[in-house]
Amino acid sequence: MTKIECNAKTCGYNDCNRCNKRNIDVEGLFAKSKIGTFCQSFKNPHDSQLLMKEIAREMTTEDSVSISCSANYCAFNKDNYCEAKEIRIGNEDAKYRSETQCDSFKLR
Repeated sequence: MTKIECNAKTCGYNDCNRCNKRNIDVEGLFAKSKIGTFCQSFKNPHDSQLLMKEIAREMTTEDSVSISCSANYCAFNKDNYCEAKEIRIGNEDAKYRSETQCDSFKLR
């Protein structure tokens, strides 16, 4: 499993720059750089009370999370899962998942 550093401060799963979601999904099917990637699992907790309950159910206290990845051109993508030991999700000011990116993307 991969350790993930999350710099998206507004994500409900972010706890002191650490992702606390059990499983996340990084998208970027045709991305050839980090710019074309994003964290599909990003949730802005300010959206609703129901969302806060969903976030609480999906949280984990483990040091690592499982990361599915559709970035076909990333060197760390093996059978649609990230095999990097550590990754970073970027954009501190993201309000929507489309504003995040996988800063650890490495072109094959």
